[in-house]
Amino acid sequence: MGCTEETFVEPKLYGSISGKVLTLADKTPLKNVLVRISPSGKSITPDSLGNFRADSLPVGKYSIQTTVDKYKTDLTSVEVEENKAAAVSVFLIPDNNQNKSPLLPTVVKPAIKATGVALSTVLAWKTSDPDKDSLRYSVILFREGQSTTVPIAMNLHADSLIVSNLEYESTYYWQVITSDSINKPVYSEVWSFKTKPVPDFAYLFTRQINQNSQIFSSNGTETIQLTTFGGNWRPVVSPNRERVAFISNINTDPHIFISNRVGGEVKKVTVLPIAGVSLMDLSFCWSPDGLELLYPNYNKLYAVHADGSGLRVVAEAPAGRFFAGCDWTSQGNKIIARVTGSSVYDNELYLISPGTGVLNRLVTGRPGKMGNPDFSVDGTKAVFTLDVSNFQNNEGRQLDSRIFIVDVASGVSSDISINKTTGNNDLDARFSPNGAKIIFTSTSNDGFSVRNIYTMDLNGVNRTEILQNAEMPYWR
Repeated sequence: MGCTEETFVEPKLYGSISGKVLTLADKTPLKNVLVRISPSGKSITPDSLGNFRADSLPVGKYSIQTTVDKYKTDLTSVEVEENKAAAVSVFLIPDNNQNKSPLLPTVVKPAIKATGVALSTVLAWKTSDPDKDSLRYSVILFREGQSTTVPIAMNLHADSLIVSNLEYESTYYWQVITSDSINKPVYSEVWSFKTKPVPDFAYLFTRQINQNSQIFSSNGTETIQLTTFGGNWRPVVSPNRERVAFISNINTDPHIFISNRVGGEVKKVTVLPIAGVSLMDLSFCWSPDGLELLYPNYNKLYAVHADGSGLRVVAEAPAGRFFAGCDWTSQGNKIIARVTGSSVYDNELYLISPGTGVLNRLVTGRPGKMGNPDFSVDGTKAVFTLDVSNFQNNEGRQLDSRIFIVDVASGVSSDISINKTTGNNDLDARFSPNGAKIIFTSTSNDGFSVRNIYTMDLNGVNRTEILQNAEMPYWR
């Protein structure tokens, strides 16, 4: 007899894992993801939609490790059951410890310590990010003598910035702050550049800005505003052409101030204000040596040193009359002054000896509103304006103001506004520095039209417009 023993083998049972790998922030798939399923030993790369699948896995517990560059490794547990697909969703978050900071920005332009930089220029730099992160920029800019950590622009996408309204002949410092929104911001070195020198513009004039008169200089194309506060008008340049004197009401009463030729180093000169009939029509002048300023205060003509000292009376007007404007020439050392009565339509021109204060009539008996006189370079002639229409009203309006040149020796004057447009007024006439031309204001006689500045030859031809919306010209 024999015996038989039966052996039973338990069958293996299988299931599968189906999953998706996405970013946690915006639920988008990532490239180059690796999914490892342990203890199966399988490694899987999800498709372009982030999907993966592992089949024929014995039932049991598994761990799924998901790795990709710049993201934290994820470890997820899952149990596989017989003939079932275990569903897994893996959401990855960035691993900032792997992210590298942007590279230090380097300057593109202006070059480091560049000079002659325009007042409107482009600041440009370059940098990159090792991880190809999107970069944002902030820019700090400040002028020498100032200091600030407050950016003038923030969150820029472009690696350049246009800056405007810089000041002439000034050193500026600038710095770029780069951020990838992950690491700490990266600060560039502090770079510097210097703007171009102050232009030696030939023309000075007055222009209305926000209902206030301000002083400007120009070459006919480019313009610089010299004053900004209060009301400022009637610029007059010193004999050495380096200082500008002007009338200002910044202290309520109209006084004479001086500045350098670009409006800096402003200083009040007068103690007694400039005063007379019709404030905006008053004028003054420098002494030929540039040490004093000569100006009217009702019936007296005063001189004061440019530092505000040494106030003295140079001349007194005839009884019942007032000084209004003046000029002083070194040729023969004489002064020419406009004197008015109580009305702006009652005017005379006098020659005055600075040493004695004696007055001698030069132009008289000419009814109509008159402008202030200006000597020629050689002192033999003077230019002034006169409204020949003899129109009068309470506003001091003129209908036909024309430019005249008077011979100082004989008192004979001639009208040179021969090509003036009918209905216009020629005003504020002065000689050019070389005496070859006249610079003046021209405007409609309607009383409200824009005023423009022209030049013309001494015989009245070649009228040329050089500046618009400008008046009270001075030619340096």
